[in-house]
Amino acid sequence: MASLHFSRRSAGRSPLRSRLGGTRAFAFGAAAALVLAAGTAAVTAAAVTTATPPRVSTAGFPSGGSNPGIFTDTCSPASRAPNDPIMMPGMTGMSMQHDFFGNRAVTASSTAASLRGGQTTCTTTADASAYWTPVVYQNGRALTPSRTLLYWRSPAAIASSTVSMPAGISLIAGNETATAPQSTSVVDWTCTVTRSDPRPHRAALPHDCPAGSQLRLVITFPNCWDGHTFDGRDRSGAVYATDAGCPSSHPIHIPQLVLHVSYSTSSGSGITLSTGPSTQGPPVTGHADFVSGWNQQRMDADTAACVTAQVRCGPVRGADAIPMGGKVQAKRR
Repeated sequence: MASLHFSRRSAGRSPLRSRLGGTRAFAFGAAAALVLAAGTAAVTAAAVTTATPPRVSTAGFPSGGSNPGIFTDTCSPASRAPNDPIMMPGMTGMSMQHDFFGNRAVTASSTAASLRGGQTTCTTTADASAYWTPVVYQNGRALTPSRTLLYWRSPAAIASSTVSMPAGISLIAGNETATAPQSTSVVDWTCTVTRSDPRPHRAALPHDCPAGSQLRLVITFPNCWDGHTFDGRDRSGAVYATDAGCPSSHPIHIPQLVLHVSYSTSSGSGITLSTGPSTQGPPVTGHADFVSGWNQQRMDADTAACVTAQVRCGPVRGADAIPMGGKVQAKRR
């Protein structure tokens, strides 16, 4: 769409700069001592934080084995509004409609610094981040998400070199301007797991789910960072790892965030996604946004104990994001 009022793409070319960029000095001072050599970012796990993260006990938890090391978090819906703090900062009411999860006080002007320490709908109060997705409609009626399950993980092949999610970072996954189905490695539609269907079908478009199951949108974020770009607006700061690992342009392995958003319908028919404050379009434009509002010490601790150590830590709970223990599962995304 050409109109600034409706289009994230147009907003992305706006001369307005994301206020998230203003947090870069804070993020460097608070959480990172990044080593730059010959203009190329290089970092080790020891250099990501200036303090040793609190100790997390994972005694008795299963090893990832061929599965990723992982911890999880669950956030219920927090708000719905036509705001987008990354792509259209400060432009209240001018973006597509979004469902927000996590931080309860997200506005069009929210930044990582303003989110941190705020009230949250997540299962750990250490996570006051903002997560958002386009509103999903069925036959013109907006569906209310039942919950969002968050994975923080790393493939086994690069787990040992994975460092904590940087403080102050924002990321975007998926393409809100797509005109054809996206790769299911980034955006896929599936169903919630049931005892009768433990490995539900995944597809690029919405489809019917068995009785007792709900339609689910899954968005997978990039996990290779360039070491210096904190503002996710132009998406240049993070890319996806390949079987060979992270490219030299984005050498830093960060945890891969995966959002699983469930909706209270078992039917895949009549599904559309928001494209503006009051418009909808085909379900090929799935995407998700993230601005970190984590308590950085807790993120550092859980990443080190679960993701980097390749341990299946399961859900984290409480103010200290204590892992509850995971299960050994068949390998799947």
